[in-house]
Amino acid sequence: MQLAETERPIFDIVPHIFKRPLLSASPSDPLLQVATFLAIGPQIYVDGVVVLDNHKVVGAIGGRHIIEHILYHPKGWLQGTASMVMSRFEHAVQVDYPLSVALDIFSKTGFAFVPITVKQSVVTSLSIRDVLRVAMASKLDTPIDRLSSPLVAVKSNTSIGDALEIMLEQGIRNLIVKDNNSNTGVLNDRKMLEYLLSYGGRETVLSRGLDGLFETQVNILDLAAAKSVNRDTPAGLAAELLLDLNAPCLLLDNGSIVTPWDVVMKGLRKSKS
Repeated sequence: MQLAETERPIFDIVPHIFKRPLLSASPSDPLLQVATFLAIGPQIYVDGVVVLDNHKVVGAIGGRHIIEHILYHPKGWLQGTASMVMSRFEHAVQVDYPLSVALDIFSKTGFAFVPITVKQSVVTSLSIRDVLRVAMASKLDTPIDRLSSPLVAVKSNTSIGDALEIMLEQGIRNLIVKDNNSNTGVLNDRKMLEYLLSYGGRETVLSRGLDGLFETQVNILDLAAAKSVNRDTPAGLAAELLLDLNAPCLLLDNGSIVTPWDVVMKGLRKSKS
């Protein structure tokens, strides 16, 4: 019997991850340096940064870690270091382990990113978007409305502070921005982080603290296009559409959304050969 896609070795099922450099940080690296990697992540693949100390995994940092730190320390966050925000994270997956091991770690930690090792040395990382290629190649035919998540929408005059609170409290990465009941775009955590790191965002937070974020509306941000699809679209096709780095999620015609996490963790991970 042919192995399920998720039971194939990582080196075999996602070979492209070994053709790119490893993005990592040391515990003492400035937070601004680490945050910049994550803010531009949609352009370069990364969903998290692994923190290494003496070549050993000691932690991991995602966009949420940095956003929370900025909100808790608005005046002094620029003095922060990687060790101040990282989650203690010692999970790593050997290159010859099946993909399912990495997906189990995603599920356990809620963090869609894991370092990959060769002979106990970290050589690359695997993110949820990398696995979209597997879902696409497997021609997963589950209708995406079975995998979807609730749509959370805000008005275009919602403050950045309120939008961040919604994201953090509900544990979501994407908000749909509406203007006169029409979808105008998708606001995701990367765009939020990009703003917080920009000159204007830094000046707003440093000079006015959190009040500045609650006085600034989300309509000043560069939104991703809201890509709509039919609820019956097969998950494999949805995976292909989500490989577009400008598509953080898909809008379904039944008022829900589908994210890379939905396709991989609810679809591919639970599928059988």
